[in-house]
Amino acid sequence: ARTSTADPEVFGRLARGEGAFRVRYRAHGRHVEADLSHQVLALIGVGGRVERIYPTSSGKPSTPTILGSFRFYRKDYGINAKGMVDASYFIRGYAVHGYADVPPYGASHGCLRVPVPDARPISNWIRPGMRIDVYP
Repeated sequence: ARTSTADPEVFGRLARGEGAFRVRYRAHGRHVEADLSHQVLALIGVGGRVERIYPTSSGKPSTPTILGSFRFYRKDYGINAKGMVDASYFIRGYAVHGYADVPPYGASHGCLRVPVPDARPISNWIRPGMRIDVYP
């Protein structure tokens, strides 16, 4: 699970090289990975290099985030009536979008929430047709 506290244990793990994001789908080129077990969203660049990692909040147990490999097909900039900011849709109504509340556990209706200040840079990085891999 992700943490927002930088205590001595966290610094020790970093010093030992532990806790790095492990890219699962290097062959997918430039893409997005959503690791639901850690509640993080990673932007993966050319050569499988991690460019950015963001906190995310996936679907709650009653409305889980769909798992699999998908392609982004639509982007809606701005805020909609549901409070979704700068949404990038990858299957049906599922999207990566900014939201005011991004706890370190599943809390959404299935989308991948990210902090509002991160939504625009993420949306700008994503291209139509780009792959997103969502895994437990």
